[in-house]
Amino acid sequence: MVDGRPATARPAQVRWTGLFAALVAVVWLLSLSPDDVRDPTTPVPAGVGSVWPQAVRGSVSGSLADGDTYTPGFFVDAGTSIGQAVTADGLVVRLVVVRGAEPARELRRLPAESAPQFFGFVSGQGWVAWAESAEDAVGRRTTSMWVIGTDAGGATRRIVADAGDVRQTDSAHELAISDGRLHWTVYGDGADPSTELRSVVLDGGDPRARTVPGTWSPVGWPWLVDSMDAVAGGRVRLLDRVSNQTREFVAGMADFPSCGATWCRSIILDDDAGAGRVDLVRVDGTQRRRIAGPDVGFPLTDVAVLDRFEVLTALDPAASTFQGRPLLIYDVSRGTTVTVASDAVSVLCRGGFLWWSSGFEDRLSWTAMDLRTLT
Repeated sequence: MVDGRPATARPAQVRWTGLFAALVAVVWLLSLSPDDVRDPTTPVPAGVGSVWPQAVRGSVSGSLADGDTYTPGFFVDAGTSIGQAVTADGLVVRLVVVRGAEPARELRRLPAESAPQFFGFVSGQGWVAWAESAEDAVGRRTTSMWVIGTDAGGATRRIVADAGDVRQTDSAHELAISDGRLHWTVYGDGADPSTELRSVVLDGGDPRARTVPGTWSPVGWPWLVDSMDAVAGGRVRLLDRVSNQTREFVAGMADFPSCGATWCRSIILDDDAGAGRVDLVRVDGTQRRRIAGPDVGFPLTDVAVLDRFEVLTALDPAASTFQGRPLLIYDVSRGTTVTVASDAVSVLCRGGFLWWSSGFEDRLSWTAMDLRTLT
């Protein structure tokens, strides 16, 4: 992740659907010859301004006025973000609000030696919530839950002191707000895979918890996806955590799928024409469409953001990852692919905003775009 969070070791049996598909994609791409080119059926990318002239965008520097390195973790609006700032000496990690040209406002300050993480940002019902994780002096990691008003102008408030071993999936759905409660998932105990579904009222209190068999990851509320199912010809299971209703996506023999609540992204290793491709298909198996050839990557865990936009990166062999790559959006409603940026390095998406970094070190900047304004 771009915010530098260290990965948390998990049991070998736990696999993410998105991670599996990404690994398959890497193997697949490495097998291609340099002569392979973009699928000719893929629409030619056009500029954002010509397709969505009303798009709301904003930007923020990757360096604060005091020299701290800044990584936005959430955009309240196009000009206001909450994110992590690391001091120039590397000794302190702060959570700050950056609003336009105003000085950054500090929300939290933790020593870097505690390996702090701020993740899972989500907004709703008058609040922005997130998880804060840090190690104590003997290396025990504790995750707490915090909130601040939607405009990020007030004080922070801790609503859970120990949230358990929170699942981090790099998804915009790691945390969810619904019915006046903050919801998250925790790895279950025991020999058999299980997942705890936890929640707490936004005013704070004792969390509720219930355990469901299996290893589940949150996608779009209230759905969870079975993280163990990511095989060609298999089935991807989804569970409604409120009604306990289940659904299944039945993968074709050549499909390597990653599923969200509504859409699945499927890497097709071979088709009738003998060439690989990427499809989007609804969980119920309808509306399958080819969206790209084999020369794309997937910078996000989430599939079809806002049930409309599939975010891709162009893997041009001539372009260096360190110089940035073209960032593309496939618009389900239009059936077209649009170039968002030519030199995106890191890409994140939460709360309806897509943002990406360009440049390096003291020239690093972040550009944000409100996907909800792409009408």
